[in-house]
Amino acid sequence: MVFSKGLLRRVLLIAGLALLLSAAVLAALPSLLKPALNRWLPGALSDNEQTIAVISQLSWTRIGIDELLLPLPDGTVIHLNDLQIRFHPSELFQGRLRTLSADSLSVTLPAPSAVKVAAAAAANAGEKARSQFNQPVSIPAFAQWLSLPAERVDIHRFSLQHPALSADLSVSLTPELWRVHGQLQVDNQPLPWNTEFQLQQSGDWLLLLAENEVLLTQTSGHIAQTEQHTMISVDQRLDLQALSQRLPQLADLPLPLHKLTLKAEVTLPNEGILPADAVLGAAATLTTHAAPLPGGVDWQQGSWLISVTKPNAEADWQLRLDSQQQQVSVSGLLDDADVQVRSQQTLTGFCTPQFSLCELEGDLNNNLTVAAQQQASLKLQPAINWQQDSALSVVLPLQLDTSSDLASALQLPLADSQLSGELIALLSPDGDWQVSTIPGFSARLQPFAVSDWQVSALTLTLLPQLYVHGNFNARDAAGKLSMEPVIVQMSPATLSQSANADNPGSTLQLAASELQCLPEAHSQGINVRCQFDAGVDASDVNGWPLPATKISGPFTLAINDQSGEQQISADVSIRAALDKLTMRLRLEHNLISAEGNAQWYLNDTYLDWHSLQLPTMAALSKIEWLGGSVSGQGWVDWSQQADGFSFKPDLTLRADNLSAVYDSSIALENWNALISLRRPFSGDYLLDAQLSGASLNPGIELKDILARSQTRIPADFSYAVAEIHEMHTDVLGGRIHTPLIRFDSRKDINAFGIELEHIQLAQIAALEANAQVNASGTLDGLLPIVISPEGVSIPGGTLFARAPGGVIQYNNATSEALGQSDQTVGLAMQLLQNFQYEQLKNDIQYQPDGELNLGLQFQGKNPDFFGGQKTHLNVNLEYNLLDLLESLRVTQDVISRLEQKYQ
Repeated sequence: MVFSKGLLRRVLLIAGLALLLSAAVLAALPSLLKPALNRWLPGALSDNEQTIAVISQLSWTRIGIDELLLPLPDGTVIHLNDLQIRFHPSELFQGRLRTLSADSLSVTLPAPSAVKVAAAAAANAGEKARSQFNQPVSIPAFAQWLSLPAERVDIHRFSLQHPALSADLSVSLTPELWRVHGQLQVDNQPLPWNTEFQLQQSGDWLLLLAENEVLLTQTSGHIAQTEQHTMISVDQRLDLQALSQRLPQLADLPLPLHKLTLKAEVTLPNEGILPADAVLGAAATLTTHAAPLPGGVDWQQGSWLISVTKPNAEADWQLRLDSQQQQVSVSGLLDDADVQVRSQQTLTGFCTPQFSLCELEGDLNNNLTVAAQQQASLKLQPAINWQQDSALSVVLPLQLDTSSDLASALQLPLADSQLSGELIALLSPDGDWQVSTIPGFSARLQPFAVSDWQVSALTLTLLPQLYVHGNFNARDAAGKLSMEPVIVQMSPATLSQSANADNPGSTLQLAASELQCLPEAHSQGINVRCQFDAGVDASDVNGWPLPATKISGPFTLAINDQSGEQQISADVSIRAALDKLTMRLRLEHNLISAEGNAQWYLNDTYLDWHSLQLPTMAALSKIEWLGGSVSGQGWVDWSQQADGFSFKPDLTLRADNLSAVYDSSIALENWNALISLRRPFSGDYLLDAQLSGASLNPGIELKDILARSQTRIPADFSYAVAEIHEMHTDVLGGRIHTPLIRFDSRKDINAFGIELEHIQLAQIAALEANAQVNASGTLDGLLPIVISPEGVSIPGGTLFARAPGGVIQYNNATSEALGQSDQTVGLAMQLLQNFQYEQLKNDIQYQPDGELNLGLQFQGKNPDFFGGQKTHLNVNLEYNLLDLLESLRVTQDVISRLEQKYQ
């Protein structure tokens, strides 16, 4: 086919125009798209109406954005101004830019968002580290570390805003140098902090933080590479004192830290497994400065030296820590004495290259000195073992020794003390944990003598079977924590007091004792349930014997967090003399209101010194029990008042069928007693007693005895007033009774009267059978009784014979002998041979020393004397009543007959 030249010219013209038109369209396309992008981009970036995106320039080699405002859903706001991106179209498809610059970039973070970002970053970093641990790692060439998608990145002003921190930085990134510098403003700090970060192509790097002339921290180093290894050197300087003065988070550190310096050399394989193939040599020094601490403690300047080494890829990781000049001074602890605590710590350990096994051992020595003299030492030797996929174990042996000077300074009655033991803790990867102290801590205490009491060395076993365990991943509280009872044991010990002129001495044999407690948590608080067992073996106190006694029972401490109540309750069992004496006690006490109550019950106890393991009590108490028993029960309430504790008792003690001999001089048979102590309406104490007995025989037998009394005692126990409302007894064929006896301990002299009725003169005469006196008649009268500090006396009492009188016949060898000795006495003896009296009066006087004076006045006659004329006869007799009663006891064999009756 043949085209004409005109046609060809037209075709070429059309093609050129089409090509020209296409080029014009391509050149104008960015300008055509810019309005559409400005309308579409804000909505595409965010649904927030405040979003702003303004593209000022769009071409095939450059993009310019005047402003970008992007609010995020979490409250974060990103604000970008004057962003300029330059590129070449062919390089853009390769993912590279020429330059990227921005006049300002501002990021505003609310507090909750910053916390979430930090937590997420920490979680991601931790997860990344765990996933890469002991895994093959490839380290790229150092030149690639500085590679960027652009030849240069500049942010002239980068602002970060947060309630706790704000930053105003400048960022410049090139393949030769990365640099970030500017200022940080920490909340509540008056001055900003200057910051500088640099990473150079040569491998040098620097991180610096300062406030004016004060260098807070500086980290520098160098990165070098060979074909096989990457070497990193680190030089760290950290002013912890300056940071703690500026950051509240560091101000609460328990020690006044000063500075931290660190030098490290790390060699990493470019192709290898980390951290197993790493090589490390690091040494750090942590120093403290002198500063006062709470509680009157002054910390002195000191330091710790820490080193971590791994000389080659196959070697273990080695750790060592040594302390230097660790010392604190304590003021106000021991008056004005200079008290110092010096500590020396050494820790050494190792880990396998893959960290599959780690062990750490320590030697921690602490010494307490007072006035430059060592008073106590505490030695700890912890040992820690950790194995991958196995349990972490911690063994902590400890030994504590104290001197007598320290105990004296602390006002403790100890000559010296020692404590030693071992604590073991285990933790498994699945969360199981346990703490144990088997066989427990051994403590030895040597007390000083207290008030002349010598105490043998006390040997204690603390926590002998402690076993606390659980699982951190358990859902319920019981699964998280479970434990066996906490136990404290004490070996037998002796308390003794030397004898002297006023004291026969004492010996208390303390039996082995044990205390077990188990805390139990619940929704409202905690209950601590305990069981205690204690007692004494056979002992004596001031010469008085004490039988072997055991005290045991449970008690509970209940703490309610909701109501604030704290209460102790206990059930106590007291068993003595091989269970011949048993007593139960139940008590409750509220620690908050300081009030409580106790209920007690004494089981029937037979009174026999031998069965009660008290054979020497008969001689000491002068009482020989022949029969009978005692029992009792009661209740006591108490509460704390402004002037101390107030008690309100309601107690009853009962004695049944008591028979005994006192001082081999008084015989008692079949006595009963009921004694109660109460305090109505929290007023005075009232002691009510009722006594009754079949017989009381000091030589003259008293029968069918009954007495009822009430004693009033004020709350301060300053005095007592006793009133015997009724007392009577049968004696010598008659009766003695008292209408009322009142005794007031505030008075030096108390007096009352007793009435005698129907006393048979025949029985009085029969008391001395050897006297061979026959008499008849009945006597009545009144005797005044006076009780004074000297004793009991009768100043003047009188007995009268009842009408029609009686007869006295005194005619034996003794009377004849008396009649021959004196004429007047002879006449009296003749008269008394058959004296029929009509009236008889007996005046009685008695002194506290036992002297008894009887003034007898008779009026009557003897039919065989003077023709039966009426005669007045006066007779004065003097006795010692105590001797008389003893003579009567011996004559009548009172004591032996009663003892034989109860054998």
